[in-house]
Amino acid sequence: MTYKLIALDMDDTLLTSQKTISDKNKEMIQKALSKGIKVVLCSGRTHNAVVDYAKELDIDGENQYMITNGGAIIENLEGKIIYQRMMSNDFYREFVNFIKENNLHYNVVDNQGKTYTSQSDWFDKYTIMQAYENDNGLFVREPEDLPDNFEITKAIINGDEKKLDAITPMVNEKFAKDYFVVRTGVGFLEIFPKDVNKGNAIKILTKNLNLDLSEVMAMGDRDNDIPMLKIVGKGIAMENGMPQVKEAADFVTADNNHSGVGLAIEKFAL
Repeated sequence: MTYKLIALDMDDTLLTSQKTISDKNKEMIQKALSKGIKVVLCSGRTHNAVVDYAKELDIDGENQYMITNGGAIIENLEGKIIYQRMMSNDFYREFVNFIKENNLHYNVVDNQGKTYTSQSDWFDKYTIMQAYENDNGLFVREPEDLPDNFEITKAIINGDEKKLDAITPMVNEKFAKDYFVVRTGVGFLEIFPKDVNKGNAIKILTKNLNLDLSEVMAMGDRDNDIPMLKIVGKGIAMENGMPQVKEAADFVTADNNHSGVGLAIEKFAL
């Protein structure tokens, strides 16, 4: 099969544990690009937290794309947004009320990658990490401090794994009927619009590019990657991936610290 687009999750997939890209991964991605294969970084991260990695890989220009905010935004590498799906201020207020009632820590992100949270005695380290990664400021605001038309791309509950394990059933009971609730990484339980996920974003992008999903290869390691692994021609899980991700995949490659992405591109796309 000839693949025309490769969709790559970033954290614990493309990136090593040190948040770097291995030489093997770079080499294989650049070979794919030289053959005219589109390489799409597909991440829960925001624009600012993805774009420098794209540039490092020479993914650039109006005909290359990235998917950010877990599938809420699709844009080209000149910054033109071709798809955007937001959540309303009404949801934002409901979410913050739930956070306060249950003494949790959170942040929300707008479509510019700005990070917002409420006043607290202390800020969870994962909230700080999110704002640092987004690189566009941490704003301490209550929902009522913001305009009535203020919208967000996603809402994130922060905490260590034990804490998130304990509260996930409660969060699902509250929000999963109307929203997509998913663990996206250590310290992050995220809520998106019901129809926002990486799989749906891949569908939208391939339709826009007149590609068939069978011509797409995707790689990932966590629950939020499963929707795209299931719908593409070749879904690849990382060796370090969660068991349910490996089960959903067509193939399991090496782990993120041993160039699993590059090895899979070399095996199936070049």
